[in-house]
Amino acid sequence: MRATLTGRLALVYNAETYRRVVGGKDVIIHCHHYNSRIQRTIEGAAEIDGRGLLVAAAEEVFAEHLAANLREDDSMASRWAMAELLYSHLGYGCIDLSRVEQGEVVAPSSHFVEGWLAGLGQRDAPVCSFTEGYLQGAIFAASGELVRVREVECMATGAARCRFTVERGREEPIARAPRAPATLAAAPQSAYLRSPNVDEEAIIAAVVGMPIYGNLDGLIPAFGVYLANTPADFYNLVSIRFVEAMAARRREKTARRLLIEDAETCGMNTFRGIMSSTEWEGLIAPMIRAPADNLHALVAVSNALGWGDWHICSHTPGLSLTLESRSGYEALGYREYRGVADQPCCSMLTGVAAGLMELVYGEGTLAERFGTFTSSESSCICSGEPLCRFEVERVV
Repeated sequence: MRATLTGRLALVYNAETYRRVVGGKDVIIHCHHYNSRIQRTIEGAAEIDGRGLLVAAAEEVFAEHLAANLREDDSMASRWAMAELLYSHLGYGCIDLSRVEQGEVVAPSSHFVEGWLAGLGQRDAPVCSFTEGYLQGAIFAASGELVRVREVECMATGAARCRFTVERGREEPIARAPRAPATLAAAPQSAYLRSPNVDEEAIIAAVVGMPIYGNLDGLIPAFGVYLANTPADFYNLVSIRFVEAMAARRREKTARRLLIEDAETCGMNTFRGIMSSTEWEGLIAPMIRAPADNLHALVAVSNALGWGDWHICSHTPGLSLTLESRSGYEALGYREYRGVADQPCCSMLTGVAAGLMELVYGEGTLAERFGTFTSSESSCICSGEPLCRFEVERVV
């Protein structure tokens, strides 16, 4: 049964748009550093219900994602197996649904626990709010039943496993954010900078060919970090709703700054792991002849991760960098969910752009490098422009 179900989740990579599709949804590869930090940012905002925001987004996205991968003739056993498989295949860990009808779910491994403990330390409160939302959406998709899921034990607090209770009798329906296809302006054919030493296509092909899906523990240890394939819809909904909730309390600039800082930290941590990995040593290190080659190689890697077809337009080593993105998931997602915006929205790519320069040209620890470059998005697809443009400069 498992082999048949796994076939439904085969990766489709679009080489023209640099997008990864699993089970009918665009997925974005991020590591545990990013996922745990945006969770901390959103849940830590005292003036909003950040935890509720994360749960609702996961519920909405995975009710749809799982439903798209179920068949009318699937038995209930197959439906529960598919719910378990989708979660582990994407890299979130393992969930055991054998007692879901008795009101209990357990998880012996968790991407979110690994991320929290690795970067943020042990907690005195559960951290698996994403999993609560996933389970609510998955149970609805599999059985049609509306439930509330609560994590009552968490490995992040020292428990032996994560344990969730399933509360029945819910009447509130799952929210469905309206979305519409975006009509985009034609992007010009730009002349991007290329390194004669770095074979970007070979890097992309190698990364796309890697088995980036969950192991027996439902985790994806690769490049020195734990990866996960998360639907772009989830990242877009939580970012949009977080900024909107904070804007309602006159904290919009703070919200955007926090999201950018999370991505900047992610850029340094994720790509430091990549540059220290055996995969980098075997494939990419032989291509590196100058510090700038690292930058070209890292951009190629990120294009294989589904982030959004971006390339280097100009670069002064150690001082400045300009990148353009023709299909960033944040900008396209905003257009689909909200229409045309009055300002740029690509917090993740903005932060990562600075993080790349800090990693390649910075000195000292990652903490000492943080903030030594500043990044801004000068144009954005979400505002009706044909492409997104990012300017990075060293802080003097």
